[in-house]
Amino acid sequence: MIKTFREIFSLSNNISLTEVQSEGIRKDIVITNMRRLRIGLSILVVFETLLAVFYDLNKIEAGSVDDRLIYFGYLCLHLAIALVSLIGFIMFNRAINKKLVNKSNIKLYEILVYLALGLILIFLTLITGLDQITTGQIIVFGVNIIYSGLVILIKPKVENVMYAVTFVIYIIVIVVFQHNSEILFSNLINGTLMFISALFLCKFVYNNHFMHLAKNIKLEEANKRLQYLSDNDLLTGIPNRRYFIDSLKKDIYNTSEDNKVSSISIMDIDHFKHINDTYGHPAGDFILKQIASVLKSNIQQDDMVARFGGEEFIILFYSTSLELANIKTENIRNIIDKCIFNFENQIIHVTASFGISELRDMTEKDFDKAYSTADMALYKAKKNGRNRVELGIFED
Repeated sequence: MIKTFREIFSLSNNISLTEVQSEGIRKDIVITNMRRLRIGLSILVVFETLLAVFYDLNKIEAGSVDDRLIYFGYLCLHLAIALVSLIGFIMFNRAINKKLVNKSNIKLYEILVYLALGLILIFLTLITGLDQITTGQIIVFGVNIIYSGLVILIKPKVENVMYAVTFVIYIIVIVVFQHNSEILFSNLINGTLMFISALFLCKFVYNNHFMHLAKNIKLEEANKRLQYLSDNDLLTGIPNRRYFIDSLKKDIYNTSEDNKVSSISIMDIDHFKHINDTYGHPAGDFILKQIASVLKSNIQQDDMVARFGGEEFIILFYSTSLELANIKTENIRNIIDKCIFNFENQIIHVTASFGISELRDMTEKDFDKAYSTADMALYKAKKNGRNRVELGIFED
């Protein structure tokens, strides 16, 4: 029972969040509160104004001296609620429509939300005090304290202070204005139960909403991680074969309206098995990562590089002629040849062979043909001594 009590009265910390994620949840809660308050405040503006004009004023005009004093109090409180509601509605409506909430002012809007809600709760509690003279009811206090806990997401620490202040004011006005001991006792008991219920309800609603947002963030984070693992080669960090093919299908096939020719270049690290056998597989992994970094750093933004498997890489030179692709590939080959790869104080010289082919019509069938042509060119580069670039002959 004690454990359950603690869980309700303290925000669960089972989910670890980054500062950015926490700020995102905080912003979401503030905006949610403003949207909900915007609806509630718009209703209060109309309702409290009508109540003041058509009820309180009539009672003041038609009542006795004592009644006039009482209903003047009602009038002041109803107008105060209407004024606070109007100001709050204007501020929150503007902030939502113009998307003003950001990291720098989020605390300000949190304070404004709690201030508006706190003032309205206090005014309604004072109205409950006047009700002790007229009707003896505490419906206004009970309904609004429970409703606020159900609808508005209030931080536990803020809620403790806000509800405690409201409850203390409730006790004072009940004792001051209710002179019937039986009704006084009943209202004190019922008001206390409503206060406790609202306290528990508010904490439950806030914690539940917070955890829901946190779990969604973690789920989205996990999905992005899985997507990354699915799309990228874990060793080199560049796209894998599956992502390369999927990207061609999704973004490139059948999208080239001007029939621009692109080119593909297949690269294979020369004597990679010898590197593994001589320096060890960790050295081989190091070379793969370094080569991937070189390739990624020497292509354009529209181009794409991927690890196709083993020591084989592929580059798509988008909207690039075979001649220009040859120049770019030769530049990459030269950079690799001149690179000094230092693995655990061992200098490893690496060269690579390339086969290039043009990619004409941007169809899946055309890519398969281009890949086969580039692969044959790569074989030719290996056969002719390695560390060279060969152009594939595209046969129609």
